[in-house]
Amino acid sequence: MAHYAKLGLDNIVTAVLAVDTIDCMTRGGIEKEEIGLEHLIKHHGHENWKKCSYNTRGGIHYDAETNKPSGKPGFRANYPGIGCYYNSEHDIFHSAKPYASHTLNTTTGYWDPPIPQPELTEEEVAAMSYYRWDEDAYQADNTTGWVLETRE
Repeated sequence: MAHYAKLGLDNIVTAVLAVDTIDCMTRGGIEKEEIGLEHLIKHHGHENWKKCSYNTRGGIHYDAETNKPSGKPGFRANYPGIGCYYNSEHDIFHSAKPYASHTLNTTTGYWDPPIPQPELTEEEVAAMSYYRWDEDAYQADNTTGWVLETRE
């Protein structure tokens, strides 16, 4: 199966469809994105599609059987969901920007905070603690932003 994201206004993903591999191949058996696009346009009437990889996330391609990195290059950074964006400048899929202070990592397609997330101590892990980003704290003091919280 090949997967294609249907793009709407501002390159926002409005659907993701699976297309039989045979419908994306030349007569010689070579899969080509353009052939899949022609198939989708013919059968769905929409012209703005981008191929995506079900097994790619964070810029890494994962083996479908083992869920471990396959060694193959990631394709367009991430498998998109509805509401994700296709970034034509970097040829990647990514989510909406979560906070004003975050920057897009064009390799992973993830939004990086301006301060790296601290590591949890063994005690914090045992207590089921986690860090969450607090944009207001960062805007008030750009040396802070991560807040430690504990699940109840």
